[in-house]
Amino acid sequence: MSYSVEIYGNIGSKDRNQILQELTSASVVGVDTETHDLEDKTMIGLAIAPSPDYAVWFREDSPYLHIALGILRNPNITKLLFNSKFDFDVLEPFGIDEANFEDPMILAYTLNLPQKLYNLGAHLGRVVDAKFLDFTIPKKGSMLDVWNSDQDFVLQKCCIDAALTVYCWEKLKPHIVESYWIDRDVVHTLRHMEKAGVKLNRGSVAEFHTELSEQTSYMRQLIQTKGCDPNSNQQVGIALAQRGWKLPYTKSRRQLKVDERTIRDIPDPLAQSVLLYREKAKLLSTYAKPLLGLDRAYTHYNNTRVVTGRLSSSDPINMQNIPHYFRIVFMADDGSVLWSYDATQIELRTIAYLAQDKVMMAAFANGADIHKETMDRMGITGNISDPVVARRLAKTLNFAVTYLAEEETIVENAKKEGIVLTPQQATDFKNGYFRTYTGIRDYIYSQREQITRYGYVTTLFGRIRKVDPIRMANPHSREAVIRELFNMPIQGTAAEIVKKMMAKAAKYDLRIQVHDEMVYDGACPPPSLFTGLAPFETPLKLSVGDSWGDLVEVKV
Repeated sequence: MSYSVEIYGNIGSKDRNQILQELTSASVVGVDTETHDLEDKTMIGLAIAPSPDYAVWFREDSPYLHIALGILRNPNITKLLFNSKFDFDVLEPFGIDEANFEDPMILAYTLNLPQKLYNLGAHLGRVVDAKFLDFTIPKKGSMLDVWNSDQDFVLQKCCIDAALTVYCWEKLKPHIVESYWIDRDVVHTLRHMEKAGVKLNRGSVAEFHTELSEQTSYMRQLIQTKGCDPNSNQQVGIALAQRGWKLPYTKSRRQLKVDERTIRDIPDPLAQSVLLYREKAKLLSTYAKPLLGLDRAYTHYNNTRVVTGRLSSSDPINMQNIPHYFRIVFMADDGSVLWSYDATQIELRTIAYLAQDKVMMAAFANGADIHKETMDRMGITGNISDPVVARRLAKTLNFAVTYLAEEETIVENAKKEGIVLTPQQATDFKNGYFRTYTGIRDYIYSQREQITRYGYVTTLFGRIRKVDPIRMANPHSREAVIRELFNMPIQGTAAEIVKKMMAKAAKYDLRIQVHDEMVYDGACPPPSLFTGLAPFETPLKLSVGDSWGDLVEVKV
């Protein structure tokens, strides 16, 4: 068989001409591509399904490929793509229409359903043959290798995937929520960001690399003189124990715990040197080495990975975890500048709205400094005379209490701000916070009941997250599950508002997105573009600079 064009599935008595006619007249089609591998997106072939019952396979060099491309280029035909961001990258060289599409994987993500196609299909009532269900590409191989050895398998799999995509869409379409449209509408913005990358200051990267290399080398040698290798947790634990420090065991009880949380408060030069070494070594290996000698930095933005709905960044670097002082290496393109929009305190504004807390909503409406407002209303300066320190504690409480932090966490977070609290003081401040913001107190109680009684929560725009019943039934993980689900509507709603901003400014050159921040190269989107995207005010702080690390705030 040539496998130039093949039909796979349940077609009844229809002949090839009838199938092709049905294919070209369909208003909605499922599409799947097969590529050499996940990195090399050279297309082997594609399948188009006009129904959940069958699909037509077109090899990349098929004389019939023009039929498939005619369908994909038609703006009046809706293309269903399971993981559209990937498939658009594959199909971009063929000049297809990229506007009229839907993505069942994104919809499954917003509804907290399985995101792997076969798992989703099974959840919705259609199970594929085990040979496809159990298929994985060999570790040292590629899909091209599979194609070269078993072309029939590859084309059948592609056709099954295309038809199953239609099936899943038809099952899920009645359950669409606004969160789906929000996530779908940023797909092309994310693709643009991934392809454009960000210019690097090669000289600054080289300086960081040299500096960090010298520092880590010196510190490692220094720590080794104390009898341990800082890269060996076991040796660090033994060395600290020999110096008289009592450390807990890891869960496996095979060695002593020496993570940051355990040893950061040990007043021993060895412990502090190990922590500093780890910090420098991580910067060196995670950022300085991978970026050395490069002209541009690239990343992948993941739209369906974080359970709250936030974007994440990975491969080859995480742009959302760059330390502030290292951001100086990320530059505007030649002759341009970077513009940064920061949705200030958007999560606090979100919980104020979700909780309908009149006090906090009024403070935001009046343009108050919410941390100073909390400080004043709680009378924190009666306990802490320094107003600067008192405001830092109020800020800690604003972000800790509203995320169900326990007293221990409040004590730890306060310590990071240089404030020493006893557990009883943390309890007193927490109770005082609830007396100040009664709407948030009531919201916390109602959300806990929602989680424990109904087993799910939603964002303002409808994204769903359900309880893991196994973890919920475990008394050791129950509170952690409740905290995770409680946080989701707050973080998720804020993230969706930022995504709406990204989609609204799609024609502008967005280069970096970090939670509440959007960094544009060149022309600056007008602030008016971002108004009216949420049922509450979302003020933006605007900054400009030649690099991400030297941005200066300007008046909006």
